[in-house]
Amino acid sequence: MAGTRRSTRQTTSTAPKYTEDGSPSAEDEPTKRNGKKTTTRRKRKRTREGDDEQEPQDDSPPPPKKTAKSIPKPSKPATADPKPTKVASSALTSASNRNASGDQEVYWLLKAEPLPRYENGVNVAFSIDDLAACTVPEPWSGVRNPQARNNMQAMRKGDLGFFYHSNAKPSGVVGILRVVQEAKVDESAFDSKDPYYDAKSDREKPKWYCVGVEFVRKFEDVVDLHKIKSQAQSGGKLEGMQLVTNSRLSVSRVKKEEWEFILGLAEEKKNA
Repeated sequence: MAGTRRSTRQTTSTAPKYTEDGSPSAEDEPTKRNGKKTTTRRKRKRTREGDDEQEPQDDSPPPPKKTAKSIPKPSKPATADPKPTKVASSALTSASNRNASGDQEVYWLLKAEPLPRYENGVNVAFSIDDLAACTVPEPWSGVRNPQARNNMQAMRKGDLGFFYHSNAKPSGVVGILRVVQEAKVDESAFDSKDPYYDAKSDREKPKWYCVGVEFVRKFEDVVDLHKIKSQAQSGGKLEGMQLVTNSRLSVSRVKKEEWEFILGLAEEKKNA
């Protein structure tokens, strides 16, 4: 599902999968449609040419050459060993995405569009209510951004993620889902009738993958994007959150601290 997705099962509204993905720095393949191409100018390297002038002839013997004194170059001070780089909390430190205590290290955020939108004549709307109505794992297909795809490939069975309503009124985090099937080939890429069909996909060398997810919980109120951005300013609790720094990414990473803070915002709204 990138900006949106289409469900293969009966859901509250006929659901096609979401897609997004512009290109990542990503992910990754082209960023969403209508992106402007940027061109990089190459600077030309200019070579300076020296002047080759002829000097007048002189019969007198040339003066003795001065011996150039070699001046020893000062030795560079020894550089201290670089400090070890700390692993960011948004990076997986284990293949299982679990720390020594068995707790999930990195969480996720997956976007879908709850309001009707048509891709190739198919309504790709999909909401958290649609997911709640699914009786089998829902493939999060239609993602056509390399960075978003890579994030799905890093997901592990049992991982939790936020369900995010994109292009909604308001847009924001509306609940929680769980990964129940790890990344597998996204068959929708080969289906010419699918809204996210990719004619360049090669079944022998598949490019797109998707995970299977299930509904966990719906929040009583939306933790809207405006609230999230207000905490993403310099020094804020959500500073550097991938949802804000790479807003076009349909599947993003969520640090543990960000996860807990947004859960806290959801509880505040519930008790308000």
